[in-house]
Formats: sequence, C-alpha cells, structure tokens
Amino acid sequence: MRNLLARKPDTVVLLLAAYFVVALVVRLLVPNGLRVDESQQAFFSQWLVAGYDTQPPLYNWFQAMVVSVFGLSIATIAAAKNLVLFLLFLSYYKLAKLVLDDRVFAAIATLSLFTIPQVFWQAQRDLTHTVAQMLMINLLIYSIIKTLKAPSLFSYVMIGATLGLGMLSKYNFSLVASGALIAVLLHPEGLKRLLDRRFLMSLAIAVVIFLPHGLWLLDNVSLAATRTLNTMAQEAPSGAFAKLIKGPTEFFGQVLVIIAPLVAVYTIIFGRKFLRNLRPTTVWAHFFDTIFLAIGLQVLLLVFAIGITSMRDRWVLPFLFLMPIAFCLKMQARGIRAEDFAKRFFVVPLAVMIVAPSLVFVRANVPTLFGRPEAYNAPYEQFVSKILAEEGKRPGLVLTDGWVASGNMHLQLPDVPTLCTFFGNLEVDYEWSAEKPILAVWLTSQEASALQPDLAAWVQKNLGPQYSAVAVKHMSVGYVRGRAEDQRLFSYAWIYPRELS
Repeated sequence: MRNLLARKPDTVVLLLAAYFVVALVVRLLVPNGLRVDESQQAFFSQWLVAGYDTQPPLYNWFQAMVVSVFGLSIATIAAAKNLVLFLLFLSYYKLAKLVLDDRVFAAIATLSLFTIPQVFWQAQRDLTHTVAQMLMINLLIYSIIKTLKAPSLFSYVMIGATLGLGMLSKYNFSLVASGALIAVLLHPEGLKRLLDRRFLMSLAIAVVIFLPHGLWLLDNVSLAATRTLNTMAQEAPSGAFAKLIKGPTEFFGQVLVIIAPLVAVYTIIFGRKFLRNLRPTTVWAHFFDTIFLAIGLQVLLLVFAIGITSMRDRWVLPFLFLMPIAFCLKMQARGIRAEDFAKRFFVVPLAVMIVAPSLVFVRANVPTLFGRPEAYNAPYEQFVSKILAEEGKRPGLVLTDGWVASGNMHLQLPDVPTLCTFFGNLEVDYEWSAEKPILAVWLTSQEASALQPDLAAWVQKNLGPQYSAVAVKHMSVGYVRGRAEDQRLFSYAWIYPRELS
C-alpha cells in the first residue's frame, strides 16, 4: 500500500473509503450502548426544528433526516457519522491538491490527520458538530481559493453556501470565516474578488441559509450561550491576574496538545529539513499562515474580553487541522521531494488505521482487559427488556434527566416519544393512558425513594402535584461483557393516570 500511494496518490481516496467502511463495521460489532454525542443525536432525531441547544443544528438536521428515511438504529447513527468523516477527508484531499503541485504531498497532508489523536480517535467516537464544522471549513477554503484562482458564478455560490452551512455547524466557525477574509484581503487578487458584485450574492446566500436558525437564536440567546460560557469559565482562579494568565495558557496548551504529535512525526520523517523550512514562502503558504494568525488573535481577544479560563481540545481542533497542508506547502516550496519521504511517512497513518479500529473493537468487546467497561457496554437493552417484561406494558412516553440516558432509551424504544428535562425547550406529543403509562428513568449511584428532583419538577408542572409521589424502583444490571462487579444502577418509575391506576 505504501508503494501504491507513492506511485498513485489518488489511491488515498479508495483507502479512506475502505477505512470508514471498516470503522462502520467495527461499530456494528461492538455492544450497542451509545456514547455522549451518539446519544444526543439519537435523542434529537425526534425533531427537525430551527434550534436545539448550545450548538447550531446542521449535524442534527442531517442525522434527523437519515433517521426519518432509514429509522433509528446503531447503523443509521454510525453510517451518518462515518459518511461525514469520509467527506471530511475527501474534501481535505481536494483542498490539498488545489494548492499543492505534488499530489504525493497532498496525500501526505491528508493522511497526516491520522497523526492527530483528536481526529483519528475522538472524532471517530464523538465530536459530531466539530466534524461537520471541519468539513464546512474545507469546503469554504476550497471555494475561496477556487475564486481567487479562477472566479466563476459557481465558486461564488459555493462561498455563500459554505458560509451559511458553516455557521450552522458551530458558532466559532465565524472565527475561521473572518480569518479567511483577512487572508483574502492580503492576497494579490483578494480585493478584486471581494469587490466583484457576485460576492454580494455570496453574502445573500449565506444569510438566507442561516436565517431560520438566526431568528431562533435571537429568541434563545441565553439557551445557546449560557451553558457554553459557563463551561469555558470552569475552574476559574479567584484572582483577576490569575484569570488573565489562565485563559491564554489554556489556549496555547491545547494548541500544543493538538499539533505536538504531528510535529513530532514530521520531525522524525523529514528531519531537520522540516524544521528549517517553516517560514512562509509562497502565496498560498502566506494565505494559510494568515488564517492561523488571525484566528489565534481573535481567540486571545475573546479570552480577554469574556474571561475564558477553560478550553477543550475539540474547540481548538478546527482552528488547527489545516496545519498539515501549511507544512507541506512550505516543504514543497523549499524543494523537499515528497517521493523521497513518502514511503517512510505512510507507515505511520497506515499503522494508525489498523490500530484505531482494532482498539475500539477490543476495548468494547473485552473491557475486562482495561479495568472498566466502555460507554458501549452500558446495558440499556437488558434493562429495557427486563422492565418491560416485568410491567407487561410499553410506555407512552419515556422521561429522563440527561441526554445520555435519553438517547440510549430512545434507541431501545424508537417508537416511543422521549423527553429530557435537560432540554426543556424540546417538547413532543405523547399518549398517556393505563395501557401506555409514562416511564421515568434516571441513572444514579445509590438508591433513593423519590423521583430525581428535575423529573419530580417536570411531573408536578405537567401532570400535577398529585403525581409527585410515585413508587420508585431500582435495578442493577451488569455491563455487557463486563465483570460480575461491573454493574449499572438504574432508577425508574411507572406513572399511571390517577383515576386509572
């Protein structure tokens, strides 16, 4: 495979397609517990609305449409994710080929994503919105460069579409868009392209695409922003000076965490030639460097302006994942021959492409080797089977207090409406009768005699105070393929209409 990639770099497309098919098959071969983002998508798939929570709705819409056509299952959740991941890598390769003269360098840049753990590991298991955002960033930068090189009506339409869809992927897409605007202004042809009347059409298309969610956002600013801002202010030090220092330190720390493996691999493979050739050289090297610098300055400005003291790598990843293209641009411009290093380099991503899905499979199917079960091993299927057999009825509504439980419960009972008190803005029609009681479910570490507080508040508000005191039951169920002592404690209550109970 190394030799084939070096001779015919376009083979990377078939390799990536095969990889994500394997990743899909592996997901189908592990237990059917849902991870955090998978659970959220399973839960949100009940709605196709203008807004859901703190994240824009693009990926939610995509997943909901897939589920509406093919139904809710592990297959539809995993297939949607792996399709978007494949498109992310495919568009990355197309972008790399657009600016790199050597297709071997384009293949190296694309497969370099397998040296970034947040891409080959975290994105495969979670990061739904981030993956959609990175795909839109690829398409936006691609359409901008196509317009700078050879403007056309289609390229301007593509700029507008990717701008609008990008803002529907994640809100911090705006930092990338503004960074790209600065890079365009500094490009020799940039001002001319921006003054073209067709650019007004691009802006109009972007506004039209974003408008439905934008109107929802105006009415739900607190819902969309408060939780994220609270997360960014977690573990903030008490002193003002300490806060001032902690924000930038967190940002640069995450930058280091993300690019350190990439730089290490490049240094080992390309040696001193790589380290000596990091200065910008060509127009496109300057273009990408300007984007990175503009984004970094904007992030630091936000850190100081709103007091961000905590960052997560998934927030910073979309600002850095284009770095392999920038590195390859500099090496190509300095005369480094890709074919001299390609075979050695391809060993790394090919090894990761074998190890990553293998590790997912082994960790989920033999969790005892790692000391604890995975989220995949959560025994929701066994729990639901037992309580339905015990009660002899199916619920008319499932009520939970957290989206992990909500998504997993909805996966097991896809024909039953599911509500989550954490997302109080999302409502659903349901039937409540003696034959279809309400099933309240929550996860707990110890048994309690009353409903979880958020569930009790929902019951009192929506059903009446007379339903607050219900019989609470508990069931401890062993994790799938776990040890005997690996148990998940579920609390639940069946709520019947009073006059029929």
